[in-house]
Amino acid sequence: MTTRAVLVDLDDTLFDHRGSARAALTEVHGRHAAHVDFADFERQHMHHLEALHLEVLAGARSIDDARRERFRRVFGGVGVVLDELGIDTVAAGYRRAYMAARRALDGAAALLEAIRPHARIAIVSNNLLDEQQEKLRFCGLAPLVDVLVVSEEAGIPKPDPAIFAIALERLDAQRESAVMFGDSWPADIVGAARAGIRPVWFNPLRKPRPADPPGVAEVFSLTPVETVLPVLLGDD
Repeated sequence: MTTRAVLVDLDDTLFDHRGSARAALTEVHGRHAAHVDFADFERQHMHHLEALHLEVLAGARSIDDARRERFRRVFGGVGVVLDELGIDTVAAGYRRAYMAARRALDGAAALLEAIRPHARIAIVSNNLLDEQQEKLRFCGLAPLVDVLVVSEEAGIPKPDPAIFAIALERLDAQRESAVMFGDSWPADIVGAARAGIRPVWFNPLRKPRPADPPGVAEVFSLTPVETVLPVLLGDD
């Protein structure tokens, strides 16, 4: 069946969250923890970022509180004690640096533009609505998207099949004619498969492909669009 709906993840699929976070963390490290091995500092940050992000999505913390708590734990984990003013300074500095480093991944806009004549587009993201709307506006992607479905406003996160069903309903599309494109195997690939939607894995880091679900197509770069488009539209 011809693909009529393309569901796409946002962070680290179209928007360079990983690059923005690394740039911001590099600045924080240089200013406040230069004596600490950066790889260890980054591992601590990734661990606590993922754990606290779940609390934000569940409504247990605000995003600002989670950021402060994240750095409280990161610095504690590498043996650096900061008072509350220091934590506030670090968290604010990280946010400023992250915002300054924001960008779409190379080829993101061109890919969406190429998809639009063939299928409607929905962003399906586990995050906060305001945060994701701002990213799309800042990167110039908002006009290229038909529907934005974010776990905060949907009340359901990926990989729950219900969030994919919401996206299809808003697109007036059927799962048999849809594809989900994202970088997270557990959230995007497993979630889409459970929802009966064909998944395509964005794997720029070339991680080993898990066995289940089987037969998932992979894309390693958003460019050139001529090689990505047939995979998403099912014409490869």
